[in-house]
Amino acid sequence: MDGEIVNGRLKDLSYSRSGEKLLTISTRESCQRLWDKLGEQEITFSIKKRVEPRSLRANSYAWALIEQLAVALKTDKDDLYENLLRQYGASETYTDGLGNEVVVMFSLREDVPPRRVARHYAQIGEGFVDGKRFIHYRAIKGTSEYSTKEMSVFLDGIIYECQQVGIETDTPEQVSRYKEAWGKG
Repeated sequence: MDGEIVNGRLKDLSYSRSGEKLLTISTRESCQRLWDKLGEQEITFSIKKRVEPRSLRANSYAWALIEQLAVALKTDKDDLYENLLRQYGASETYTDGLGNEVVVMFSLREDVPPRRVARHYAQIGEGFVDGKRFIHYRAIKGTSEYSTKEMSVFLDGIIYECQQVGIETDTPEQVSRYKEAWGKG
C-alpha cells in the first residue's frame, strides 16, 4: 500500500483559517484502502506530471525497423538497439529538491562494467582521481519507460537511419497515425 501510484488531477489550492494550505486532488480511482490505512496522519507524498506512455503499435513498428536495419548493417539487433538508444534515446532523470529535472550521470573506475549500475548508458567523458582512470556515463531509459514525445524522437531517429541505408519506411502520414495512437495502445 505504501508507495501506491494513483493517477488524478490537481483541482484546487486553498487556505484554511489556521493558515494551512489545502491541496485538492481528484481521481477516478478508489482511495478507500489508502485512507483506511493512513487516515488523518502525517504522510510524505510525491506528485509529478503524468505522461502518456508510448503506444505498443509505435513500439512494434520501431522494433520491425530495427530488425531490418540490423540485417542491412550485418549487426545484432540488440547491439543496434543500444546504439540507437545512445544516439536518439532519452536520459534517465530525476527531480531535485528545488523541482529541477536533472539528468542521471555516474562515474566508474575504468575496470568496473557500467551495466552493474545502469541497463542502458552512454559514455560521455573520462577523468582521473588519485591517478586512477574513471569513465563518466549518462544513464538512458529503455523505451518501455518512454513518454509519447520521447518515443516520437526515438522513432524518428530509427526512420532516419533506415532511410540512410535505403530501407523503405511507412509514409509520414502512417507514422503520424502511430504517434496519434499514443495513450490508446
